[in-house]
Amino acid sequence: MKTILIAHNYTEDSFAYMSYNLAHHLAERGNRVVFISHKPFFKEIEIVKNEIGEIVIISWPSDKRPTSFKDVLWFSKIYSKYKPEFVIGHFVGSNITISISKLMSSGKVKTLAYYHTLSKQILADSKTSFIKRKILFFRKKIFYKLFCDIVVCPSELAKKDLESFYGVDKGVVVLNPMADRFTAENDKSKENIIISYLGRLDDSKGVIEMVKAFIFYKQKNVNSKIIVKIAGGGSKQKEITALIDNEPAMEFIGGLKYNEIDKFLRDSYFAIIPSKSDNLPTVGLESLMNGTPLLISKATGLSDYLVDSRECFKFEPNVNSIMALFEKIESEKFNYKEMSMNARSTYLNLFSFENYFLSISKLLSKK
Repeated sequence: MKTILIAHNYTEDSFAYMSYNLAHHLAERGNRVVFISHKPFFKEIEIVKNEIGEIVIISWPSDKRPTSFKDVLWFSKIYSKYKPEFVIGHFVGSNITISISKLMSSGKVKTLAYYHTLSKQILADSKTSFIKRKILFFRKKIFYKLFCDIVVCPSELAKKDLESFYGVDKGVVVLNPMADRFTAENDKSKENIIISYLGRLDDSKGVIEMVKAFIFYKQKNVNSKIIVKIAGGGSKQKEITALIDNEPAMEFIGGLKYNEIDKFLRDSYFAIIPSKSDNLPTVGLESLMNGTPLLISKATGLSDYLVDSRECFKFEPNVNSIMALFEKIESEKFNYKEMSMNARSTYLNLFSFENYFLSISKLLSKK
């Protein structure tokens, strides 16, 4: 029985389901998985057993971000108790788990850190000072070079970003998976063309440019059938709501519960991802899974795995390009049903859990 430690969120109700599901997959194959969950927070240790393996679920000393010396001491005891042979870290949880495991094992433990966020995204959305950002980036560079055996990149764009920004060549591309929650195709509204945005409302996401593009487009096309719906929250929320205040063809919905996402996407003709810089946006995978074609920025890692006019339409993340995109959609000179089927097919071929399990298993067995 091998012991594998995963630091992420132990939940079925978010993007972190990839790690929840991976933990169960590994346990079902005779491994012991020690899962350190940031959210939800577990006050007591919980153990999920099967006939040949188990999952040990624990949380950090508090529900705050694990960055303190207290967290380091706590994890040192966890490492000493379970002595994992592999450590898989996501977000802030990777820093302590991977570095301390490497040090305490004298370099023997195999470590995999996830590279979820591109450097341009961080720079665009960061509120910290220039000096602090430089220190944080330098610290991360040292972390990748000294403590990580593999840096898991969810897209080829992420791998290139890791190499160019940090000078690290340890990146391995493993596409993120998405749970298959497809039920049945919805009948789309015949009166309107609903284009939906779901995600963070931050600068790197390009939502301001999308809103301005639609306002300009609507001024030139007063009888347009397009309706834009925006769901999410973030630093640009007030600016966005102010811009669309007098625009009846634009609707701000706010945050959605996880169980509301699929219906939101299935009710849409297209889901739009106008990001200026993005890795493999989860909403894109959710949209493909639901058979909803994408309108996607070429500045995303996901766009590299899609074919223009097959399951998506691609565009540059600027006002003029997005206006031209709306005009193309309005013309309806495409086979929507075929695009919807292709979206679903692309999800099944590239972003299933079967593919993900196979890729991670290869990394864990690689010497």
